[in-house]
Amino acid sequence: MKIYKYIVTFHLIFLRFFTCINTTYVQVSQPIEIIYPKCFHAREKTGIMVHKEYLNPVHGYAVTPFKSPNEDRNYFHPRDVNEKIKIIVLHFTAIDFRNTVKKFTSKRNKTTRIVSSHYVIAKPTEASTNNQLLQVVPENCVSYHAGISSWGNYLSINPISIGIEIVNRGYNVINDSWNPFYQDQIRIAGLMVARMVKQYKVLPQHVVGHSDIAPNRKIDPGVLFPWGQLYKNYGIGAWLDNDEMNETVIIAKYRPSTPCPRTPDRKLFINYLGIYGYNIRYETQAIKAFKAHFTANQKPKLYNQKITRLEMYWIWALVAKYSNLSKSEL
Repeated sequence: MKIYKYIVTFHLIFLRFFTCINTTYVQVSQPIEIIYPKCFHAREKTGIMVHKEYLNPVHGYAVTPFKSPNEDRNYFHPRDVNEKIKIIVLHFTAIDFRNTVKKFTSKRNKTTRIVSSHYVIAKPTEASTNNQLLQVVPENCVSYHAGISSWGNYLSINPISIGIEIVNRGYNVINDSWNPFYQDQIRIAGLMVARMVKQYKVLPQHVVGHSDIAPNRKIDPGVLFPWGQLYKNYGIGAWLDNDEMNETVIIAKYRPSTPCPRTPDRKLFINYLGIYGYNIRYETQAIKAFKAHFTANQKPKLYNQKITRLEMYWIWALVAKYSNLSKSEL
């Protein structure tokens, strides 16, 4: 009887620690310098250990949680039982894989800004096929990827979301150009998000970019992130089907509560943006975030604050298509 009590006590002490770690009973951790030799110098000795992990449905690696005296390098905390995953946020890193991972696992000090993400997807030039995907934070934990942000009625995104960082330099101010993504990265993102959407029952319009939830601060994943491709190839996110570019189809399918706008109307457009989910306190930035995601996607020259009939149609049709789904969640 005494032995039984001892085992239970031991279990309770360590339960909280293990609830924030994937259950992998045989983990062989290796220095990250060995697994990612294209990114890290062999003698760098970052102290970051990684182990193989099946991240469903992609094989990759996971950062092994740091132990004392380096536990403050774990940039996450357990997700509360009432904090259900409702939003998936896509980012670009703006820096390379090496510096991203180091940033997400650095030693804390008084000036350190705590930033992390659940996943980082490396470029194929940085990692081989089976280790492009790196899990930094387990999905059952909260990472600090969203910052000050909001989406619809949700005013605190980190506790209810999963963040995926894709290594990409983003916008080049000098050349006024955007860096394209590798198809390998999009494939991994598509497979992972498709599984998450199904597993956590995430609504299509809740698969968003960082700029959607924080338009006043962020522009990632940018105009070249292929939202339409993810929708068509992996069935994830919000988008309009080809036939839905016809007003009569939208009316027949979704019976919108308002008629299709005939002319550009900034005030009406902003109102629709708010209904869809954007924080309309930042009007110009919200317009540009919307265009980056939808009407200017893959068309950088159209990335501006101008509202045309195309923007009016898209926001009207998207609200008609997805607003009832949002109501069903309340």
